[in-house]
Amino acid sequence: MDFVFGNETEARTFSKVHGWETDNVEEIALKISQWPKASGTHKRITVITQGADPVCVAEDGKVTLFPVILLPKEKLVDTNGAGDAFVGGFLARLVREKPIKECVRAGCYAANVVIQRSGCTYPEKPDFE
Repeated sequence: MDFVFGNETEARTFSKVHGWETDNVEEIALKISQWPKASGTHKRITVITQGADPVCVAEDGKVTLFPVILLPKEKLVDTNGAGDAFVGGFLARLVREKPIKECVRAGCYAANVVIQRSGCTYPEKPDFE
């Protein structure tokens, strides 16, 4: 895989299962991004979401943290589908060959919209710019 997505709980479980003896999400993301690939054609980029904490992206031997869109607790309705929405937003920008920073921003937007609604739904007209 060229891109690996997960959340902090999945990352920590992956680390434990593989005997890495760390629960540091940044370290785990880096290790995953450096795992050997069947095809050496493309590098691997690991993207770990952490709820209200920054999104962790590991690529080229380094980790970058990207802020999420903060949401007041009273606007939080349902977190189901937030991860899938994040990946959808991320990939929507990736296929348009946008930089990773822009992909993460789109992913954060999509997740932010979903968690303010019941179920994994969107308004008829999004306001992403």
